[in-house]
Amino acid sequence: MISLKGEKQKQTKKKGEAGQQSQPVYFRQGLPGFGSDKDYILHALEDNPFFYYLQSCKEQEMGLFLLDPFSFFPDYSVDLPDEILTELELVSKEDVLVLTTVTFAGEKKMTTNLAAPIIFNTKKNLAQQLVIAEKTDDIRTPVNLED
Repeated sequence: MISLKGEKQKQTKKKGEAGQQSQPVYFRQGLPGFGSDKDYILHALEDNPFFYYLQSCKEQEMGLFLLDPFSFFPDYSVDLPDEILTELELVSKEDVLVLTTVTFAGEKKMTTNLAAPIIFNTKKNLAQQLVIAEKTDDIRTPVNLED
C-alpha cells in the first residue's frame, strides 16, 4: 500500500508538438461513464499547474477536466491498495499522479470528486479510477478559486 497525504506532486507534463503539454494514458478497465474507451490523452492546461484535461482518443469531443487535489486540499489523503498498485504496475511513489474530476456549477463555482480520484502511473502511462467508499460525502466538494 502507498499512502499519499498532502503530497506536492511532481510536474509530469511533457511538451507536445505544438507546444501543448500532453501524455498518452491507457485505462485497462476503462473509465466509468465512458463506455469502452480505454485510450486517452492527458493534457496539461497551459500556464496552469493545477488543471488538466483528459481527452478520449476514440471520441475527441469527450473528456473530463481534472485537478490536483493536494494543491487545493492540503489535508487530502489517498491510500492506494495493493490491487491498484498491481493493476497500474506502480513500484514508486514518485511515479504516481493523483487527479480528481471537476464539475462546473456556474461561472465561478466548481466542485471536485475527492471520493473517486484517478490514479496515474506516469512512467507506464497507465491509469485507473479509485472509488473510496468511506469518502462518499466528498463527491461534490467545492473548490475555492479565490485564494
